[in-house]
Amino acid sequence: MNRNKKLFNLQTFAGEGSNSITRSNAEALIPVQESHDIIQGVVEQSAVLQRGRRLANMTAAQYKMPVLDLLPVAYFVNGEGGSAKKKLTTIAWDKKVIYAEEIAVIVPISEAVLDDADYDIWGEVRPRLIEAFGQKIDGAILFGQDKPQTWRDDVVTTPGLL
Repeated sequence: MNRNKKLFNLQTFAGEGSNSITRSNAEALIPVQESHDIIQGVVEQSAVLQRGRRLANMTAAQYKMPVLDLLPVAYFVNGEGGSAKKKLTTIAWDKKVIYAEEIAVIVPISEAVLDDADYDIWGEVRPRLIEAFGQKIDGAILFGQDKPQTWRDDVVTTPGLL
């Protein structure tokens, strides 16, 4: 039996009308292990996600969390005794909203190709998809390339971030 054929049958999605198949409708078709491996692979491919802190899994499209908004500044104390002055600093928190946005792609492969292939097509496609997802995320976060409208400005153009 051809390994590629059992992974994904595009005919499952064939139908009439303009109804869209949602994640909840097709959840049984999505192999959990494959999804986990792809997400983990994207984290390893993305320069930004590698350096970020892992947050709890989101249960909704928005997640509000307190974050440091103003960091304290340290100063050297010049002088000794009564002439030495210690400066004051401040620190502040703010509620920030994180917006989850879907990143996806469909790679159409005809059944004839899957039938005739004598090697693992998914094994060839999967790493390239992971690379593409990592590049898309990095481009959006760092340079604002094709970023979702709900996301903040990119790192390069935001004053004070670099």
